Amino acid sequence: MKLRVPSDRLPSDRDLTRWIKRLALILVVGVIAFTAFYAIDRWRPATPQIVDQRLATLEQTVRENPTDIASRGQLADTYVAKGRFLDAIDQYNQIIATGKAVEQATLGRASAYMGLNDLDKAGADFKAVVDTAIGGEMANSDPKLATAYFGLGNVAMKQSRPADAIVWLEKALSITRSDADAMYLIGQAFTQTGEFEKAVATLRAASAFVPVGWAEPYLALADAYAKSGNASEAEWAGAMADLSNGKSAQAEQRLKAILKSPAALDANVGLAILYEFKGDTTSAATYYRAALAIDPTNSSARLGMGRVAPVVPAATGAPATAAPATTAPSAGSSKP
Repeated sequence: MKLRVPSDRLPSDRDLTRWIKRLALILVVGVIAFTAFYAIDRWRPATPQIVDQRLATLEQTVRENPTDIASRGQLADTYVAKGRFLDAIDQYNQIIATGKAVEQATLGRASAYMGLNDLDKAGADFKAVVDTAIGGEMANSDPKLATAYFGLGNVAMKQSRPADAIVWLEKALSITRSDADAMYLIGQAFTQTGEFEKAVATLRAASAFVPVGWAEPYLALADAYAKSGNASEAEWAGAMADLSNGKSAQAEQRLKAILKSPAALDANVGLAILYEFKGDTTSAATYYRAALAIDPTNSSARLGMGRVAPVVPAATGAPATAAPATTAPSAGSSKP
């Protein structure tokens, strides 16, 4: 199914990332083919009619064959998608009682408890999965264990325990190093504990995985930069959040206003991305060139030029508003 977005809203790479993660988990499950409804917060959900039809079909299947664990698991997941968390918990409990697919059902039940904001019970379920999975031969690459670690970190953050969250989220990232969700959450935790350099590094890594369409890491970055006294980079991050929220005109204005600031490198890359997604590859190439004039090793600018250079004529230089080539990037700016 093709995801549709408003004309002024940028598409999100993060949607694909989350679906890949969920599908990987399904493949590991094997016995119980839980449908990945947990990803609906980032994907456009199915129409109510389709979900209701699926729900009715699954309920009928479970009534006719109560021992069909896969269908019961899908029914529980569908209840979660519908916000019927208590019904979902009942189904997960029945699965757990069979002694089959216990880890998967426990993770599902934890998700339902999170929906009810029953953080203690959700945390207990995530911890139960950790206690079971941590001794497995594939613990270092177990996606269920990574999910449970992330869940514990999420619970800790919601309970205002950022130091505890960092411990769990670091464990999740040790299994899945490219987990942008975990990077985002641990970045917030580092900001709350006053570890601004670590916060910036992890939040920039999260935004590098998903450079447009996901505003939250940029908003968290703006907070971390502001609290560390880096006003120009805070403005860049806020502008990129605007861009991700579809406010391209506002983002363009903010980015151009800091082209001669210490955040010049990021501002030029941001403008290049903005124009690239608008389809103006000539302007995008101009700003990518301006960024490379500041830092020839910047990976985002190099990759961007690789995308747009084949379809634009050779440019003679940066626009008048772009930062001069002698401008140095800020000390807090990493290469996305």
